[in-house]
Amino acid sequence: MTGHKEWLVNFDMKKRSKVKFADNRVIEAKGTGDVLIQRKDGGQTLITEVLYVPTMKNNLLSIGLLLQKGFSMNLHDGTMEIFDRMQKKILKAKISENMTFQVKLGAFDSQCLNAETK
Repeated sequence: MTGHKEWLVNFDMKKRSKVKFADNRVIEAKGTGDVLIQRKDGGQTLITEVLYVPTMKNNLLSIGLLLQKGFSMNLHDGTMEIFDRMQKKILKAKISENMTFQVKLGAFDSQCLNAETK
């Protein structure tokens, strides 16, 4: 989930849904899109069907949904690594004091991906 609409390509505002959190709060997703991630090796990985939630202040990754999409994870020594289908590492993060993994994604803004024809 992200509040960064500018990161989303192939945005579909018709795919709206509601997300319920563990504390019973419900928020509305205003559509879905794909996020193109820049890997440290210079390559790119696409995460598909990311929910757009305008009110989100932080991005959330669902490990379960990433597993369904063919990604894999290694968790060891207080570090999480996520790999794409080709086993290319897309992110690495250390566990924080509040027991979450805070990551910085190298996401492309969607306007950088639009092609113009003349």
